[in-house]
Amino acid sequence: MMLFPLDILKKTAIDVVIVNYKSTDLLIQCLDSIQAVAGDLRYQVFVEDNSEDDDIDRIAAKFSAVSIEKNTRNIGFAKGVNKGLALCTAPYVLVLNPDTVVHPGFFETMLHYMERHPDVGILGPRILDHDGSVQGSARGFPTLLTAFFGRRSVFSRLFPNNRITRDNVRTIACDGHTPMEVDWVSGACMVVRLSAFKTVGYLDERFFMYWEDTDWCRRMWSNGWKVVYLPSASITHFVGGSSERKVFNSVLAFHQSSYKLFAKYLSPSQVFLKPPVFVGVIIRCLCVCAFQALSRGSLHLKGKGKAPGSKRDGRLQDGKIRIVRFIARLNIGGPAIHVHLLTRDLDRARFVTTLITGKISRQEGDMGYLFVDLPEKMVFIPELQREISPLMDVLAFRSVLKILHLKKPHIVDTHTAKAGTTARLAAIFYNLFNRRKIRMVHTFHGHVFEGYFNRVLSGLYVWIERLLALRTDVIIAISPSQKNDLAYKFRIAPAEKIKSIPLGFDLTPFLQSGERKGRFKRGLGFSEDTALVGIIGRLVPIKNHRLFLEAANRSIKEKGMDHLRFAVIGDGEMRMGLETYCRELGISPYVRFTGWLRDLTEVYADLDVLALTSDNEGTPVSMIEAMAASVPVIATDAGGVVDLLGNPVRSIPNRGFTLCERGVLCAKGDSRGFSNGLTYLLQNEDNEREALARAARSFVTRRFSEERLLRDMEELYQGLVEHPSH
Repeated sequence: MMLFPLDILKKTAIDVVIVNYKSTDLLIQCLDSIQAVAGDLRYQVFVEDNSEDDDIDRIAAKFSAVSIEKNTRNIGFAKGVNKGLALCTAPYVLVLNPDTVVHPGFFETMLHYMERHPDVGILGPRILDHDGSVQGSARGFPTLLTAFFGRRSVFSRLFPNNRITRDNVRTIACDGHTPMEVDWVSGACMVVRLSAFKTVGYLDERFFMYWEDTDWCRRMWSNGWKVVYLPSASITHFVGGSSERKVFNSVLAFHQSSYKLFAKYLSPSQVFLKPPVFVGVIIRCLCVCAFQALSRGSLHLKGKGKAPGSKRDGRLQDGKIRIVRFIARLNIGGPAIHVHLLTRDLDRARFVTTLITGKISRQEGDMGYLFVDLPEKMVFIPELQREISPLMDVLAFRSVLKILHLKKPHIVDTHTAKAGTTARLAAIFYNLFNRRKIRMVHTFHGHVFEGYFNRVLSGLYVWIERLLALRTDVIIAISPSQKNDLAYKFRIAPAEKIKSIPLGFDLTPFLQSGERKGRFKRGLGFSEDTALVGIIGRLVPIKNHRLFLEAANRSIKEKGMDHLRFAVIGDGEMRMGLETYCRELGISPYVRFTGWLRDLTEVYADLDVLALTSDNEGTPVSMIEAMAASVPVIATDAGGVVDLLGNPVRSIPNRGFTLCERGVLCAKGDSRGFSNGLTYLLQNEDNEREALARAARSFVTRRFSEERLLRDMEELYQGLVEHPSH
């Protein structure tokens, strides 16, 4: 006999599973609504509580039909629901959020439909916001377009009736009465048939929060069960009442789970999509967090008014220009030396400088010692790092936004790719919510468009830089060849937006390094008359130290130069592999791995030749320092190397290298040509070697002085603030 809706409550039973996290006040309201509308329904409520400090014990005294299990930590939504499901015995289970209110008629309408449609595994009701508007709780399975046309996306808000959004948010097409088969319904409220759950299994606990309901519904369909949206039954879902921290954590969890869902159902033929989608999820997460933070921050700032000591245009009363400089990490290399000089020595009468930096990787050398006398000018963000990490990157982005609100800089100057992306995105979103705009400068010390990643990922990074360049006021290339690459090879920005400003250094210690001759060789156990070739830098693939070792092997074995010795100064992920490669080549007795050394003046004093074998470079600092110390240089044709070595003087036929004005240039990856060029430098007449070294020393002293760099940068900053339209 067919049951009438009111009779269904007497004939069946339902279990309710609720996962609670610091929402006990709302949970009490939810349980009150269940108790008020349940009537004769036999029900049991299982509450999994994921917080220890919310006084959940008040529930037990008021609601006799509620069983509470306290978890010692936040185990997540999926795991909490699963623990409740394990206790359920009724033919139906209601999975419900604590921040909901069940409307009259809910149970009889939902259970009546389930009784009449035994092929339905999950049934979702109409879910209303607190203002009575309908939430998009009935959805289509996500695609790559869901990121742009989802329930709350900008495009869906601007064009709510577009076809893509209607496919994603099925409630748009609902007439408010007729049941609809849909791909999935929101886990905020769903009635699940126990027999279907037994067939399909528990929620996937890899989803800490969000998208576990999508995955469950997908598995329902795969196992022959239907998922239906029933608008004639309804609840109210109170969202938006969380604290700022909870909102931020929710956004992060949402995007982490969305990527896990994408990866779970990716076919083997589509695995190439993983890297670009991963980066896309990070960017979207950053954007959403920015809008959340800035919308709250702008309201907060409006309430507080203008900061003391500021003028309407944001300038300090003393007229100084505020600069906030960002670099991802202070590892050994040119970028750290460059930002140290700019942080320490900009004209203090005109500029106030703050340096923001993050942590270095474990195997990188640390140049933080340069900044021990500048603690008042530095801010450390531990989440800012070289490695890609969704959690750390979003935390770093939030910290940068807070710093921009606090410092209110006139100029944000970024260095290195990771810091450049995070800080410029933050500045872009800051500018969206503030009348006074931050000017943006980004320096390419090198680039990651070649030699670092596969073609797809490299292309993605090119497009990211192109988009960021649209909102960047000035892009700095540290050499003419790099400017040419950025403007014409990779088309990052128009040439007129890119300024070529060479690096600057205090070269005095290297100009005087001859006074320390003999110390480095003695430390390695070599006599002072030993011919020593050195290479300085991170031991990573892009530096191609294997080429250096292959050239050393050729020089020793093919050219009989067994009096030569080789020094590898630096450290990194490839050190163990390179030491093994030395043993395989049989040249370990000739090669020393020193690790990172703080005082390089002793090294240059004892080198007969400096080598550089990179596949990609900006302006290599080791070459500049070696030239200042009168050490002959041989290098591969990478990045700004050609700008340092100068014009070709003559190409040596069939030898694989070119003699330039200030050193020897070789093709990338050619160990034979590199070995020949090395032999040429070592066996050349002393007067020719000295002439080459003098030309190089004179060039770097003139071109890379710290005074010239400071003058160039001060003029740039002043012009950006005084003439913002240019």
